[in-house]
Amino acid sequence: MTFSEKIDEYIRMKRYRLINSILFWQDGEVLAENYYNGFGAQSRNVLCSVAKSILSLAAGIALDRGLLPGLDTPVADYIPAFREGRDPLHPCITIRHLLTMSSGIYWNGGIHYHCPMMEQMRRSGNWLSHIADCTVANLPGTRHNYKEFDVILLTAVLEAVCGDLYDFIDRELYTPLGIRSGRWYKSPCGVYYSVGDGKDTDENSSNLTAREMLQFGRLCLDGGIFEGQRIVSEEYLRAATAPSDTDPGYGFLFWLGDDWYACRGYGGQRIHVFPEKRLLAVMQATPSSRGMAYDDVIWHGKELLEKLSHGNRDESLSP
Repeated sequence: MTFSEKIDEYIRMKRYRLINSILFWQDGEVLAENYYNGFGAQSRNVLCSVAKSILSLAAGIALDRGLLPGLDTPVADYIPAFREGRDPLHPCITIRHLLTMSSGIYWNGGIHYHCPMMEQMRRSGNWLSHIADCTVANLPGTRHNYKEFDVILLTAVLEAVCGDLYDFIDRELYTPLGIRSGRWYKSPCGVYYSVGDGKDTDENSSNLTAREMLQFGRLCLDGGIFEGQRIVSEEYLRAATAPSDTDPGYGFLFWLGDDWYACRGYGGQRIHVFPEKRLLAVMQATPSSRGMAYDDVIWHGKELLEKLSHGNRDESLSP
C-alpha cells in the first residue's frame, strides 16, 4: 500500500467527510495528493486565517523594501484614529504587537466565529474608528490574545505604506509564486479583510488551490527564496517563525510547535512546515459550525514517514 493510499485509508476510517484535499511534499517530491468531494488540482478552497500568515509575509516584504521603517514603529503613525488620544496606551501599540496579537486591545472572540465584537464592528460606519474606541485592556506587548482586530489594523498599516494592499500582495507574492486569487474583500469603509469564516460571504474571495498553498510552504522552507528568486528576507522569516515574547506557540501570525510552524485557518485549512525533515503538509476542508481541525491527519502522515526505511517508500508501508 502506498503512502498516499495509507493517508486515504486513515481519512476514510476517521470519516472526515469535509476534508477536500490533502497534500504531502518532501524534498521536491509530492508523496500524496488526494482529493475528495469533487475537488481536484484546480479546485479552490477558502483560506480563512491562513490569510493571516500571508499578511505576515506581506509585512516582511514591506519591511525589506523599506516601506516600513521597523516593526517597533507605532501604529498611530499610520492610523489617525490612534493618535487622537482616545486611549493613553494607543501610542504604545506597534506593528510588532499586531503581528504577535499582543496589542492589548480588549477582545472576546465568541465561539466558532460567532463573535459579537466583529458584528458590532461590521455595523459601524468606520471599522478603524470602532476599534480605536475599544479599551486597551492590557499593556501592549505583555499578553497574547488571538483576535481579528490586530489583523485588521495591520492591513490598514500595510495599505498606508504599500498602496492598494491586494495589488501589493499580488505583485510581490502571488505572481512570483504563480498564484492566482480573487481580489480580497474590502469593507465599505476601505479596510481589507480576507480572513472570513468559511461561509459564503464576500470575505471569502481569497480562495487558493492546494498546490498554490504548497508554494507558500516551499517559500518558507527555502528561507524566502522561490525557484531562485528572493521574495522575502530570511531574517524576517526567522523572526516570524520564532516564539514571540508573549506566547511560545505563536510568532508573527504563524503557529509554532516543537519541530514545526504553520499557517492555520478555521475548519481545517493548513500549511504545516517541518524544516528539519524538509516536509510540507497542506490540507483544505469545508468549514462547519463545529470548527473541526483534522490535525491528526498531518501527525499520522508524519509518523508514517518517520517509520520509513531508506528503501522503497511504498514497500516499507506494505501491510
